Amino acid sequence: MRLKLPISKYSVLSFVVIITVSCGKKAIEKKGQSQEETTIEMSALEAELSKQELYCESTQSCPSYLAKVAVVHKDRLKFCTGFLTAKNTIVTASSCLPETLRSKDLPCNRDVFFFFARTNEKPQRVACKRILEASEIDSREPFLWRSDVAYLEIEEFDRSRFLLPSRSGMADMDQFYIWGIDQIDDHQGIIRKKENCQSVHNSYFNPLANNEYSPVMIMAGCEFNSGNGGSPILDYRGKVRGIVSKSVENRDISEFASFEFLAKPLKKMIYSSNYACAPTIPELEVASESECGKVLDYSSYDFARREMVNEANLFKASINKIEYALNEKNRYLKLSVKLTPSGDSHQVEIYPKCFKNVSKWIGEFNSSKPFTFNIELPDMILKKSMNEYGRMVADEIVKEQIPTNFQFKPSILRSSRQATVFMWAEGPTSTYSNLTESCGSLL
Repeated sequence: MRLKLPISKYSVLSFVVIITVSCGKKAIEKKGQSQEETTIEMSALEAELSKQELYCESTQSCPSYLAKVAVVHKDRLKFCTGFLTAKNTIVTASSCLPETLRSKDLPCNRDVFFFFARTNEKPQRVACKRILEASEIDSREPFLWRSDVAYLEIEEFDRSRFLLPSRSGMADMDQFYIWGIDQIDDHQGIIRKKENCQSVHNSYFNPLANNEYSPVMIMAGCEFNSGNGGSPILDYRGKVRGIVSKSVENRDISEFASFEFLAKPLKKMIYSSNYACAPTIPELEVASESECGKVLDYSSYDFARREMVNEANLFKASINKIEYALNEKNRYLKLSVKLTPSGDSHQVEIYPKCFKNVSKWIGEFNSSKPFTFNIELPDMILKKSMNEYGRMVADEIVKEQIPTNFQFKPSILRSSRQATVFMWAEGPTSTYSNLTESCGSLL
């Protein structure tokens, strides 16, 4: 059932102006029509509010601090989740409120309503009194919202439990749980607990979340349903660490679902406000002024995304790991890696770059004969990939291990401080002339 918005203070002001500039019977008729229309609006709204239901899905008791939030928005009721942080204060997402209500000290008794579950009874309805504080939402993109938190004063009533915020931050891959209300239809809400929610840093879907104190965090593994905005994200000590904002858009997820570089199906992802930075009442010092206050804009977002897919950055850790493993295998040569593009991947090419720690082993060689040693080198490729958390990663695909020979003359190295190195496996020999103990920079 669609609702007409109750008359606001702005409508009342317009009505007064009309009365002032009009006269006689027309003014009286206009006044009568407005009063009748207001009665109908309020009657329809009251009928919808009286039908609201709220149940606990769990066989265990659901938290008493949780509330279903019903907001009059665009001629109908919009639903979110809220939670008590004091006897007369509820927290929810600022994005749940219409823009006209996101101002301090505005009355909210005709626009926002709260419902608390009761066993075998209709939910208890509690009135909203005024907006205490609400985050500004000055972008359509939630990854640019510095916080998405609103505090609303309600009529005080008897509830024994409240949630307290923690500035501890949300470390990468930390585990949390969420208490939220899934709104099934226009009336029925079900309280549900969602486990195994992980905070994710450096996801392609929010590259600006790269620190435990980043203002806007990505949560993976938790499904977002209608009515979940404003749900508390809790650690396993019962402290609220964040607030659910909204889900990552399906269009953004599906954009990558068919890509060949997607290693595993993407997990469900949610944007959330990190309580390390989010406003509190009373105000607490934020966890990190520099991180909480960092620039959040499209330019920073796009730059961070480009850096994530930059192959030089993406493959750097893999190259370092491969080189470390190779150089554990021999005392004589420092082996290095270069990449050759091959279709949608990069072939790993291994080559001798320089001699290492010559003074530690050169004394072992007295003859002028060439010295040959053999080690296994991986035939492998690196491929750009995205994992289930939306992170860009390098897939290291090893085809086989190939026994490879290296040869040089220690006597020439001793006398001239440089020597030619020959490298071969089953194919032709590669020659690397005049290698020294100085490695210089990587090619």
